[in-house]
Amino acid sequence: MRTVFLSSLVFCLCFAVSACASKSENQPSEVVMSSEAGGADIFNPWRNAKLPQSRHLSKDGDTILGAMGGREQSIKSEAAHRPHWREEIYPVIFGSTGAAHEILVLLDFSEPASQKIMAEVTKAASSLNPNEAKIVVFGKSRELYGTDLTGLMIWISYARKGQALPYLNFALKRWNEVKAAQKAKGRVKTFTHEFDSTAKTTDYPIHYTYLQRLTPPVPESDELKLAKYSYDAGNINMFQTTQVMNYFGIGKLPCVLVDGKILSAVNASSILAALR
Repeated sequence: MRTVFLSSLVFCLCFAVSACASKSENQPSEVVMSSEAGGADIFNPWRNAKLPQSRHLSKDGDTILGAMGGREQSIKSEAAHRPHWREEIYPVIFGSTGAAHEILVLLDFSEPASQKIMAEVTKAASSLNPNEAKIVVFGKSRELYGTDLTGLMIWISYARKGQALPYLNFALKRWNEVKAAQKAKGRVKTFTHEFDSTAKTTDYPIHYTYLQRLTPPVPESDELKLAKYSYDAGNINMFQTTQVMNYFGIGKLPCVLVDGKILSAVNASSILAALR
């Protein structure tokens, strides 16, 4: 118990030092960079040992933290103990991690336009060589249940390879369908918990519906464990989504970037044209 208490105290002090030190040098806590700063693979952990992050300590803050035996936090240091941390911060749902071209798709499950964006990305994928181009998805949702759905996408991306694209299309479409059905009944819920995402009492939540559609299906005995994993992995990806948005100066989701360039209009044609 004493060890836990001390760890919590150091954690809190680290954030206090970070805040005070940043203010002492008048440094903003968020550093927003232009998309001109980097191109493809800047967030690819298979290619880069150090990844961009928007929160940094000042020199004074770093010195104080070092004297306390601490270190600046990073997504790698926080997630690297997890066997699939690379997939969680950079889920490749199409193509190989080493493909030269990169399509970044940033989704918000609570934004209806995400369904159309994903459909156009899927259409473009049908014309892509997986050895030459990869599709990576980041998720952030104003409604908490989107975190679970993003986390399941991550698990599918490596445990059921090749099935993440159809899952995403299903999940986004079903999200909008349930919202529309709820609206027709006069009460639209915020999708905070899994059972908020149902139109009738006999419906299964979105991600449970899809578990039996996978090949092979997820055994019922593994469903609760997978649900917990999905929430945890989705949170890691959500944090990284914020980093990507800060780095490229993205203010609103959904959004698609091709080789580090934000597309002003997203459709299959514009995605393929940007790769040429």
